[in-house]
Amino acid sequence: MEELKRRGAVRTLELARFFSVSPMTIRNDLAVLARRGLVERVHGGAMVKDTLAAEPSYYEKATRNLEEKKRIGRKAAELIEENMAVFIGNGTTTMEIVRALKERPPFRLKVFTNALTHAMELAEMPNFEVYVIGGYLRGVSYAMVGPLARRALEGVYFDIAFLGANGLSLECGATIPSLEEADTAAEVVRRARRLVIVVDHTKLGLVTHGRFADLSQIYLVITDTLADPEFLESLREHGIEVLVA
Repeated sequence: MEELKRRGAVRTLELARFFSVSPMTIRNDLAVLARRGLVERVHGGAMVKDTLAAEPSYYEKATRNLEEKKRIGRKAAELIEENMAVFIGNGTTTMEIVRALKERPPFRLKVFTNALTHAMELAEMPNFEVYVIGGYLRGVSYAMVGPLARRALEGVYFDIAFLGANGLSLECGATIPSLEEADTAAEVVRRARRLVIVVDHTKLGLVTHGRFADLSQIYLVITDTLADPEFLESLREHGIEVLVA
């Protein structure tokens, strides 16, 4: 329960390794907690029992699985080439893409974002042309969303878009708790040649309130080494490339 409160979701195999017990022992423990109404069982693990629209703050998420997010960010940044037009969505995992770009030698790039946190970091890179998508500012995530954000995206297209998600499931695709953010993200998806979803292992198998991409729209998923191998193989069977950082 302490791990769940800290991370929001846990995986069975990860807990088995952490406690040096069998996966069956962990599954039995999670089943007991679920019967008590303390957790919600999901494919390969469990998550905090919460509503689909519940959303942790940006700073709450920033402390979760930080090392995994850094590895994911560095792997994602390797896909970005000079003179590309790139969209980097809001979120703590996508922030690690921005930070990884800052570690590279200077190169030219057009980068778009709807996150004020990301824009501040990107502004420190003089070779980048930085475009901020305007709109309604959501304080919980620092994302710019809504009709003004959609209007700002009209007539703009991207070589590649990097988006985070609070849930990625085989049945429901990529989801986030906010319908407004999902609507803006879906518009980005429609305007990108390639969509890359960056998620740590705790998001796999989860479903939240608003879908912004079907599996058929996802080109690549980047996750970490604690991801459930069976789930990753299922993604590949759907034609999605998977990179493990």
